[in-house]
Amino acid sequence: MNDNTSLPEKDLPPGRHRHLKEHLMREIRQNPVPEAEEARTARRRKWLRPVVAGPALAGALALAVVAGIAMTGADGSATPVGREGRATYAFAPKVNADTTGGAAELLDRIATVAAHSPAGDTIRDDQFVYIRSRVAAATVGEGSETKLAALHRREVWLSVDGTRPGLLREPGGNQDNEVLERDPAPGELGYGQSTNYRHLQTLPTDADAMLKWLRSQGDSGDTERNPDQDAFVLVGDLLKESLMPPDVSAALFRAAAKIKGVVVVPDAVNAAGHHGVAVARYDAYNPGLRDELIFDSKSLQLIGSRSVATQATDSIEAGQVLSTAAVLERAVVDAKGRRP
Repeated sequence: MNDNTSLPEKDLPPGRHRHLKEHLMREIRQNPVPEAEEARTARRRKWLRPVVAGPALAGALALAVVAGIAMTGADGSATPVGREGRATYAFAPKVNADTTGGAAELLDRIATVAAHSPAGDTIRDDQFVYIRSRVAAATVGEGSETKLAALHRREVWLSVDGTRPGLLREPGGNQDNEVLERDPAPGELGYGQSTNYRHLQTLPTDADAMLKWLRSQGDSGDTERNPDQDAFVLVGDLLKESLMPPDVSAALFRAAAKIKGVVVVPDAVNAAGHHGVAVARYDAYNPGLRDELIFDSKSLQLIGSRSVATQATDSIEAGQVLSTAAVLERAVVDAKGRRP
């Protein structure tokens, strides 16, 4: 069932995972930088970016990207292993020396748990999926200190069948910390409008078919494309702000187990300070970043994500968390704006 990889919807723009600078500049948390010709040309370069959470949390996990910043120091130096310290939501000690193998086995266990989640057969088309998160991101700028911003609450309501406008509620960044309410713009959540529950039900339920579908979403004509990196990021995009059907979720995790380069981080901390275990991948396009999906060590439920700097620069320390999220609640509600 649902193993057809020729799906009607293909909402992920080609190369989106690498070319997020234009979106991030809209969310910049410092004085805007005019998009000159150099900046427009630079869209084809490798840019520092948050975990696309997107994802999934792209509106909240925005990094202020400035032309010329890269994940190596001005003198070309890099820190191979982060300093000693306690793992927190803002810091990952001993980064680059804190991973193990066993990702395939862990993801298979996670898939088994996901397959036995409630089926959601009673979910109605007129309802909304509600996700409450805690998120924060760093502002990165040349010559300025890189510091993770204060954590804030983020709430999203998504139409079950995708036919009704959703709602995004989070602080607006003004002095009064006013909470803004707006319909998420297409692509604002990191993955377009394709993660409504009914569309997710059409995705493959076989791991091989799911992996083929994940890899098909990028630009096949892009010679610089890394299908494994794109597939891993898309897995996170699909999971973070959605409600996944159990059989599709299980296939997604088993497909992720087949992606090369995925490792385990035994001690990862989400934005709520909850310690868990993460599956991670060093970013093929941005070698100074590591993307992580964090799971509760006992329940194996997804509890958050983070993006970690793995190389030092003049303003970034190896081990610094550059974006972080904690998934606090998922539910189905009868109306947009209503909480469980």
